[in-house]
Amino acid sequence: MQIQEALDFQDPSWPQVLIMEDEASVAKGLGMVLSEEGYHVDLAMTGRSALDSFNQKMFDLLVADLRLPDIDGMEVIKQVKRRRPETEVLVITGYSTVNTAVEAMKLGAFDYLSKPFTENEFLSAVKGALVTKEFSAPDSAPVALDSLPEDYLRLTEVMNQIRHTFAGQQHEVITILQKVQNALGYIPTEALLQIADFTRMPEAAVYGIVTFYERFRLLPVGRHVVKVCRGTACHVKGAGTILDELEHRYKLSPGETSKDRMFTLETVACFGSCAIAPVMVVDDKVCADMDPDKVGKVLNDIAQNDSKTDLH
Repeated sequence: MQIQEALDFQDPSWPQVLIMEDEASVAKGLGMVLSEEGYHVDLAMTGRSALDSFNQKMFDLLVADLRLPDIDGMEVIKQVKRRRPETEVLVITGYSTVNTAVEAMKLGAFDYLSKPFTENEFLSAVKGALVTKEFSAPDSAPVALDSLPEDYLRLTEVMNQIRHTFAGQQHEVITILQKVQNALGYIPTEALLQIADFTRMPEAAVYGIVTFYERFRLLPVGRHVVKVCRGTACHVKGAGTILDELEHRYKLSPGETSKDRMFTLETVACFGSCAIAPVMVVDDKVCADMDPDKVGKVLNDIAQNDSKTDLH
């Protein structure tokens, strides 16, 4: 869904954006790009002025540079997400590393752009953040699960195999990333660092590859992936009640994985199965005409079957 379809141009609540950037020319340039698209834009040249702006006004999106003359950008993001968890955050920086990118995501940032970037890349990231905001629970930010000790043991095994199999050439990086994800289900930060060292690539470049391809995951994923359609037909027929049930019963919001790593919840723009809406897909199984009661039954059956399998 395009943001033009998600929000009304005539609505006075058309997205409010705060750009926190200490370089005046960059801030004004980005502000002009967004203003031409119809956004309401405020500028803040320091971290303190950004926080002051949040005390006076509600913003839908914070575009945050990390290097500021007074307060570290990460600290600003942390305070904003604590005080205004419904505000989306888009990080922009010319000093990108894997560690800072992952830290920003864990704090609740929606996306991370390394300078220089194009106007189209910037607008796409802004629109993506605000469309996602429309369908996210306003009072909770996704909780990133920490890597388990067994993940690091498995990573050590996989990286040893990779070092014996590959030559460490840059053109091998995507295949190497795939092997790590196939083994662990996701690509932890430590894997990005080791792969960057092995292929002699900048850490930010490896991170950029991972975030460019949707197939790659930076966070642990559950044994079962639950996808809820948020297309028009599903929305009209009650997809929202399905997401509410998953949040209240299983403590899951879109993008989150349950603490036991049983389920990961995702939303999809459209499955193309409007005739059987609302639709939920668990792994490869399509569940039609869903309602809160059916959601509970489907997921409970899966959990019970997993328990029986573990016993055997």
